[in-house]
Amino acid sequence: MDAVPDVFRRRGPLLLRILVSAALLGAVLAYVDVGAVAQEVKDGHWGWFAAAVGIMCIGAVVGAVRWWLLLRGAEMDVSVRRAVQTFAASLLLNSVLPTSVGGDAARAWLVGRESGRLIRAATATIADKATAVGCLFIVAWVVLVFDRDQVPSSVITVLLWVSVGLLTALGIAVAVAAGVRPVVRRLPGRVASLIREVWTTIRIWGRSPRLIAGLLGLGVLYQVLALIALVLVAWTVGVELSFALAAIVAPIVIVATLMPISVGGLGIREGAFVVLLGEAGIGGAEATVISLLSIAVIMLAGAAVIALAAAYDLAVPAAKGRPLQRHPSA
Repeated sequence: MDAVPDVFRRRGPLLLRILVSAALLGAVLAYVDVGAVAQEVKDGHWGWFAAAVGIMCIGAVVGAVRWWLLLRGAEMDVSVRRAVQTFAASLLLNSVLPTSVGGDAARAWLVGRESGRLIRAATATIADKATAVGCLFIVAWVVLVFDRDQVPSSVITVLLWVSVGLLTALGIAVAVAAGVRPVVRRLPGRVASLIREVWTTIRIWGRSPRLIAGLLGLGVLYQVLALIALVLVAWTVGVELSFALAAIVAPIVIVATLMPISVGGLGIREGAFVVLLGEAGIGGAEATVISLLSIAVIMLAGAAVIALAAAYDLAVPAAKGRPLQRHPSA
């Protein structure tokens, strides 16, 4: 008799997120009309979709190299190839695991377990995720300076409040971190050791201006590629989505999906796209399809990069092991 309640206690959070995702996505589809969504998919220009996948594959490699720089800066011996494979897998997993950062947790654990430096791997992954989001906001505000006319004022207001909220949270986090340092010696040995490892990793990064510049440059490039892919996805369903509007909407949607109440942000993401793009006159059906196809692009790009890396692993040893052929005249 106690087995069923025990299952619900263990699986309850996951089941709740699945139900929330289904409810939110169902509400969005009911609002926009499933028939209209299906028609948009049927009439899609799939060459643009294929181009979006290709652009996102390049973006995945750029993002992986950026993460690899953090790992290397933290004195972890991880190959670029392994970083690319693991990063691509995390893009795929983020879309299907119970939280939108589940894939990130998986890549930190995999690299940390292999290297024996789990704390440094986790620190590098958190830093990679946080600074990548920061780069997206930088791109948004820079684009807004040069192309404000393409974005409704209501969407700009939302971006402003989200930016203020994140900066406030960052300030609080820095203040808390600074306050923790004097009391580290009073903490249990294992906790104190963990905190010292994190601080050591951050100090190593802070001593390298070249690393910081590389992270910023690659982070901006990664987000620009992702935004281009989003624009191409919109073109797939015949929506002339401007780069400026994509750059303003994307960071708001990303922050919304970080709320751990659905599976991979499903439902939340679609609702956010419908509301924000609706302010620019884009229909609910088109916005919903753009949201769903954007995730499909990320998943396909992640799978493609993993497949290419696996093919490389098979091809290179075979090529090295192939005996040299003598010329007949020799």
